Amino acid sequence: MIIRPCDVETTGLDERAEVIEIGAHDIRDGTLYSLPRRTFVKPAAPIPPSSSGIHHITDADVADAPAWNTAWRILVEMEDDGEELKFAAHMASYERQFLDPLIKADWICTWKCSLRQWPDLDSHSLQALRYALKLEPSDPSLTMPPHRAAPDAYVCGLLLLELLKHQTVETLVQWSSEPAVFTKFDFGQFDGKPLSAADDGYMDWLANKEHKMGEDWRWNARREIERRAGAKRKEALDLLLPAIAGAATVADLENWYHGSGPYLARHGILVGSDEYQSLISACAARKKSLIEGGQPQFGATS
Repeated sequence: MIIRPCDVETTGLDERAEVIEIGAHDIRDGTLYSLPRRTFVKPAAPIPPSSSGIHHITDADVADAPAWNTAWRILVEMEDDGEELKFAAHMASYERQFLDPLIKADWICTWKCSLRQWPDLDSHSLQALRYALKLEPSDPSLTMPPHRAAPDAYVCGLLLLELLKHQTVETLVQWSSEPAVFTKFDFGQFDGKPLSAADDGYMDWLANKEHKMGEDWRWNARREIERRAGAKRKEALDLLLPAIAGAATVADLENWYHGSGPYLARHGILVGSDEYQSLISACAARKKSLIEGGQPQFGATS
């Protein structure tokens, strides 16, 4: 199996962006190979100066380069056509918007995987991870300059090798297919704080209202809302189960049963839920114990 970390540089970040450079390195049997696959790509429109200011690729660099409709094939070239090929990229959704229509393969997103593997790091950008994790290249020149396709693909490969010390390829592919998991905010009034710091109204806005933060944040907000609801349910069970087990009479159980509805509803414990069934089972067990001890049945009079 080959895992091919790759990167593309583009004319911009909007929907009109075109690829102007492709870079990739191969990982085989735990070794990151230093020989890159790279090519410039000639776009249909001129490269904006604002983009050149990031990657320093100019119209002159791409003047004689192949067009995208042929250049992309460098990413699928194989010495052995029978070998399995997987791809990796940091924030792979960016590369995939260009490549998914052309390439059907498993992807590893090193950004999503790093968020899960090292959630407490200050930053999960590619270059920040390089230094935070002390990813040492055998040849530092392979990582330079940043914001160029082949060097960034090489750093992505170093990061992937580090991830593979902790997780299997299958786990990384699975994580990459799921939403990014955030543990703290990187924007707005709660910037730098854990998701638990936001009030319920803010989480409802992030989960259910119109905004431009993206679907990953919407998913994380809904996940946090469910975490809070689960905590409330657990808090209720932690109070109720010991109380039920300690009920002195069947009448106490009967009174609790008939009056518990509003309390259970406030804590999200619904009829038919696992939590509700555990309470009913606890009541039944305590009732049986009390009756066997000589207590009257529900509704009985003394």
